[in-house]
Amino acid sequence: MSRKNNRNKIKAQYELEVEKEKERKERLQKKRERKAQKDATMVVKKVSNKVLRRMKLRQQEKEEKEESAAPEKMDTKE
Repeated sequence: MSRKNNRNKIKAQYELEVEKEKERKERLQKKRERKAQKDATMVVKKVSNKVLRRMKLRQQEKEEKEESAAPEKMDTKE
């Protein structure tokens, strides 16, 4: 009986170690996922309406300038 009890104890310890290792790996994986998600989020700074309006105007002016600077290419092949 003693050998059987020892085997059961050893098996129980082994299963406990395996379970702890599995939990450790899961925690590490979750930590990595949270860190990746945190790094992936883009920080958006709130600006006033006045500044936002100016930014939009400048963007429109820039787009218009690019359009006028690069005229459409004509297809000369027939």
